[in-house]
Amino acid sequence: MKLKDLAEQLGASFTGSGDLEINGIKDLEHHTPVDPNSIYYVASKKYLAKHKKASDVKIALTIDSLASQFPHAIIIPEEGSKVKFIQVVSLFEKKPSYNAYVSEKASIHPTAKLGKDVTIMDFAVIQENVVIGDRAVIFPNVVLESNVEIGDETVLKSGVVVYYNCKLGKRNLIHSNTVIGADGFGFYDYSGVRYKVPQIGNVIIGDEVEMGAHCTVDRAALESTTIGNFTKFDDHVHVGHNCRVGNYVYIAGATVLAGSVTIEDGCFLAGQSAVAEHLTMKKGSILMGLSGLTEDSKEKTAYFGIPARPALEMHRIHSSLPILPELAKEHSKRKKQES
Repeated sequence: MKLKDLAEQLGASFTGSGDLEINGIKDLEHHTPVDPNSIYYVASKKYLAKHKKASDVKIALTIDSLASQFPHAIIIPEEGSKVKFIQVVSLFEKKPSYNAYVSEKASIHPTAKLGKDVTIMDFAVIQENVVIGDRAVIFPNVVLESNVEIGDETVLKSGVVVYYNCKLGKRNLIHSNTVIGADGFGFYDYSGVRYKVPQIGNVIIGDEVEMGAHCTVDRAALESTTIGNFTKFDDHVHVGHNCRVGNYVYIAGATVLAGSVTIEDGCFLAGQSAVAEHLTMKKGSILMGLSGLTEDSKEKTAYFGIPARPALEMHRIHSSLPILPELAKEHSKRKKQES
């Protein structure tokens, strides 16, 4: 792609040779020499100063104040520059291409209803009364149990399993080996007998949701476990039964929600965090990595630690830890003197 053509697609101006061929987009953080035929995203002075290799960049996707640093540059607005970066990455993305088709090797129940231009690949299993929306893509070895509904343009990668009666909205992307709708962890011990509590609810997922590989979302005991629109999961996220996860939520890898947790809109849960049962994370609150929330959060407040407390308070506590041994010695001396 020529530099001038890429600039035109972005609605941006450029400096240098418009006829220069760009073969792709690369990252300065990789331990490889700078490629003179690739474009690099450099949109802040801090990033430019951090990477010594930036001085070798020949073609940059950058802002006006930095454009003079590079022989060839596509100039994008500083505000929202990351959106332009995303557009460039999309233009160079090489997705496998295929025409919509239904494989003869798939097992599809006669009662299943398939929308227009649906793709169902080898060895997928579609059980009775499943509904699949237009242009949905079902990869190999996906299992959709009875009465599942899949919205338009949703993509289920290989090995995804959706249990009976669960519903997924439009334009979702569910990565490999994620399981939606398994039984919640419901048991009751009485008089030496362990009873399993029937999990007769389901999971309902909104639109534009993405789940990474190996996620699990348990069905509700009686009603629905719900995931809101535009919510994004990393890999290895677990959502317990009866949870309510709102819109525009981010949940990073290895995070666990116990049963009946409510995560309101716009929350962020960092990696390896956990929320205890029946708690609520209020709108816009943050649970930092390796933290365990044991009480309801406040809106737009960051929490850290085990048990998690407001981050500013916890950082003050942590900054006091180095002096605790000396304070303990002084306390011991006083005790001896008093005795």
